[in-house]
Amino acid sequence: MRRIGAISILSWGMLPLAATGAQAADFYQGKTLNMMINYQAGGPADFEGRIIGHHLGKHIPGNPPIVVRNMGGAGGAVGTNWLGQVAAPDGLTFGSLTGIASKAATGDPSVKIDLTSLEFVATGVGTSVVYARTDIPPGLKKPVDLLKASNFWSGGLTADSGKDLQLRMQLDLLGLKYRYVTGYAGTAEARLAFERSEIQVYAESLPTYKGLIDPTFVKTGKALPIWYDSIEDPDSTAKNPDVDGIDADPFPKFYRDVMGKPGSGQLWDALEVVGDMSGTYLRLVAMPPGTPKVAVDTLKQAFIALAKDPEFHAEAMNAMKFVPNYVVNDRVEREFKEKLRMDPALRKFVQDYIEKGKQITGK
Repeated sequence: MRRIGAISILSWGMLPLAATGAQAADFYQGKTLNMMINYQAGGPADFEGRIIGHHLGKHIPGNPPIVVRNMGGAGGAVGTNWLGQVAAPDGLTFGSLTGIASKAATGDPSVKIDLTSLEFVATGVGTSVVYARTDIPPGLKKPVDLLKASNFWSGGLTADSGKDLQLRMQLDLLGLKYRYVTGYAGTAEARLAFERSEIQVYAESLPTYKGLIDPTFVKTGKALPIWYDSIEDPDSTAKNPDVDGIDADPFPKFYRDVMGKPGSGQLWDALEVVGDMSGTYLRLVAMPPGTPKVAVDTLKQAFIALAKDPEFHAEAMNAMKFVPNYVVNDRVEREFKEKLRMDPALRKFVQDYIEKGKQITGK
């Protein structure tokens, strides 16, 4: 099974748009555009979303101001359901939905809407880095040393989150002996638990890893990057430039090197689907069902233009040490809808795996 958009996913796609500049200017002239973020203020989703909101409006004809609002709850489902069920389809509202694709694909009951009913605009590609404390007995000096460790704690947010699922699946595929604790209110609380050695293995998004984990834990010798979640083709020699400076391999390569064979089997297939939804579609930009095509196409064009905005790049690099990568093309949109229709047997496997995680958690 190949990952969604392997190789080409890292580039922006151009597409013909129905809306002319004049049509878009007439549509947005004198109006305000509302951006809903489906997580509370202060976290990575909010931070990234606000930087985008700061620059996106200048790429929309009519230059509408963008007002950001947060609507957190139920792991992002509250804001997502609002966008699909309540928000007016008038072209003046769009959502930045983080971590919702994996929930929808695995049949999480908190997601009350069909994500394919939303008007797809763009997808924000995300990479997470798994890191571990170097003082896990018998001590870690290089990533492969984690295989010698046992009875360490892996931390998470909720048993059904894409982050928790990926990390548990990876550790299980490697046959590691670990204990699992979840239920941390957010990444800040989990990082504090890591600092206190209440947990010894955790995963962070790339901006958080570069901005906080690397200077605080890695450069001080307290932690090591072990692997990162890859959206790359494992058979390609091309490397995601966003991970430059991180001394670790993508998980498919790490696994193949230590196990002597590529990954396979039902658990591996489940990891690939969850990984696609948590990586390729980490942040889904969408508008309410029935939003006028002129508005959807205009927003798509704005995200394409944003990729080339030097001021956006400068602020993102200064604030996050990372420039968010948002992809706009028809193929990725089609594949997103296909992936949401997970094979029923595989979905049942993942649902059972989630329930097992709820039962074994230490919190």
